Amino acid sequence: MHAPTAAPFRLTGRRIFLILVGFFGTVASADAFLVTSALRTWSGLEVASPYHAGQVYNSDLAQARAQDARGWQLESAVARAGTGATLAVLVRAKTGDLLAGKDLRARLERPTDARADRSLALAETAPGTYAGRVEELPGGQWRLVVEVWGPDGVELRRERRLTLD
Repeated sequence: MHAPTAAPFRLTGRRIFLILVGFFGTVASADAFLVTSALRTWSGLEVASPYHAGQVYNSDLAQARAQDARGWQLESAVARAGTGATLAVLVRAKTGDLLAGKDLRARLERPTDARADRSLALAETAPGTYAGRVEELPGGQWRLVVEVWGPDGVELRRERRLTLD
């Protein structure tokens, strides 16, 4: 009796075709998954209309010069409070006096995803001292944007990066 012998391996055109289809099908599936995930998680836009942002660039520069000429100073502190955070802001004039009766607005912005941005109202708790609270704020990198509004628009805008635990 003879033991059956295995047929020798033959590389045929059909096998090569199936190997190529399997390889490129795997690569195309992975690429499609990654592209879909990337498009769903981040729009890639910093501003709604980059063209419009370019058109108003000179007026933005003039507004920044006016802010510098006022000489106002803004001090802010963010503290964790449970799952949220509290924000305290002091606004000082060029002379160092606290500025009372101003309309302050603040935003906490995620650098990577504008959908996670949070706005909070700041109320004056003492002359020149403003405070606000935001609920359910996850930890990580945030950009704090505080604006002092006046009759002609934003009189002072300050941004800073912060990390919350």
